[in-house]
Amino acid sequence: MDSIKTALVGYGYAGRSFHAQLIQHTDGLDLCAVAALHPDERSQAAGLGVKAYASVDELLADTDAELIVLATPHDTHSPLAIQCLDAGRHVVTDKIMCLNTVEADAMIEAARRNSRMLSVFHNSRWSGDYLTLRQVIADGLLGELLTVESRIVMHTRLNPDLWRCQAKHGGGKFFDFGAHLVDQALDLIDSRVVSVYCDMLHSDPAVDVETSACCHIRFANGVRYIVDTGCTSRIHRERWYVQGTKGTFRKDGRLDPQETALRRGEVNANLPQPPEERATVAYETAGQAVERVLDTIPGNWPAYYRNIADHLLKGTELTVKPEGVRRVIAVFDAARQSARENQVIYTDI
Repeated sequence: MDSIKTALVGYGYAGRSFHAQLIQHTDGLDLCAVAALHPDERSQAAGLGVKAYASVDELLADTDAELIVLATPHDTHSPLAIQCLDAGRHVVTDKIMCLNTVEADAMIEAARRNSRMLSVFHNSRWSGDYLTLRQVIADGLLGELLTVESRIVMHTRLNPDLWRCQAKHGGGKFFDFGAHLVDQALDLIDSRVVSVYCDMLHSDPAVDVETSACCHIRFANGVRYIVDTGCTSRIHRERWYVQGTKGTFRKDGRLDPQETALRRGEVNANLPQPPEERATVAYETAGQAVERVLDTIPGNWPAYYRNIADHLLKGTELTVKPEGVRRVIAVFDAARQSARENQVIYTDI
């Protein structure tokens, strides 16, 4: 088998800007079909030279696509993934995987009983800022981690007509950006989550999703990890602030330059970040205080789909496994419970 026939469900911002381009960029993946609800999106998709369908049912009935990629509202991921898995297709969902661990378990079971692959598009594991932090840690400059602050805050208006601003669809910045940040936390820290405390604010009466959320995650190895998301901040805050027993790391920059490139229709890995967003690391060596400014390691989002293709064609180990992403959903379950009850939730995640 030389390539995997791939179909994309959803041709909104994520489907059009990210998934379609990255799939077409990946040797071994052949984008053959798109399903989209809106006629204008189907017309745009047809411009890719693929067949466009109005529903998943039509797509599954009419194509032999082996891999289905879901770039649809969060609340549709579980039912659509299970439908596609039961139809004998491999599945990639956009993040966030689903709404809760009940849905996650059902998705994982569907993949198991059909002997099909299930993965989640956590491309932020290949973002430049995260790769830079991982390298600094691997170089031993920080020592043992003590506190990690991972933050994406901005000022933006929430539109109640958009699904990303509606709770029933799994909207809100915490579910949106926070899905990446929590996944990075669990990927970075090799330890169990023992407690979660989350404080959410709802300051915009026009929407029923939070306007900010600050989630404190405690790991069994003692690391304190703070995930902070929101849309009410008019002043810039750093993307990362990390303290260890030997050093401190600080990094600015909210968006990886790959996103800007993809919006322009360019799939460019290895794009440099602006100089003003370079990281600073401070540590002590030979009794002397040292402060260094580091260039950002270029991100590589295409690596996600490269791994999907290699897994399906060559048997390469899957990087983003559903069982691992289930832990992300378990943290979100605990975070929402904590916010509702205003108390720490003790866990074993």
